[in-house]
Formats: sequence, C-alpha cells, structure tokens
Amino acid sequence: MSWTREAIRSELLKVFAQHNHTNATLTESSELVGDLGIDSLGVMEILAELEDTFKLTIPDDALREVNTVADVARAVEKRLEQDGRLSG
Repeated sequence: MSWTREAIRSELLKVFAQHNHTNATLTESSELVGDLGIDSLGVMEILAELEDTFKLTIPDDALREVNTVADVARAVEKRLEQDGRLSG
C-alpha cells in the first residue's frame, strides 16, 4: 500500500488523540511529553501501533529524534519512502 503525507498525518493524529493524556489541542507541533503527557512507555506503545498501521519498522535510534507529532510523521515518512511506499 502506498501512503500520501496527508494520509500519514491524518492517521497519526488519530493515534495520538487516543494517547493524549492532557486533552491539550493536538497539532503537529505538539510535544509528546510536554503537551500530551505521554511517557517513554507510551511513546513505545504508540510506535508499536504505528508500525502495525503502516507495516514498517522504526529503528530505535530514530526515537532519540522524536519529540513532537511532526517528528514522528517525518520518521514514518522516511521509512515509507525508503520502502517505496510514499507517494506525493
């Protein structure tokens, strides 16, 4: 399956909405810990869910660069692009 950046971001916002512990407004610039109250275990749960959703593996070293929803989107897009499954 091929994904567009818009579809990826839409799917990400759905997943993060389920894990938003602070009921803060969810945007791409939302910080996972500071704004959404997601702890490190929660981040791991989200990434596992995203790996299932997008049928990919996000390497552990990519987690060091993930602070916001947009960071997660970039990590997913990068993997999909490497797999030839990113369109547009």
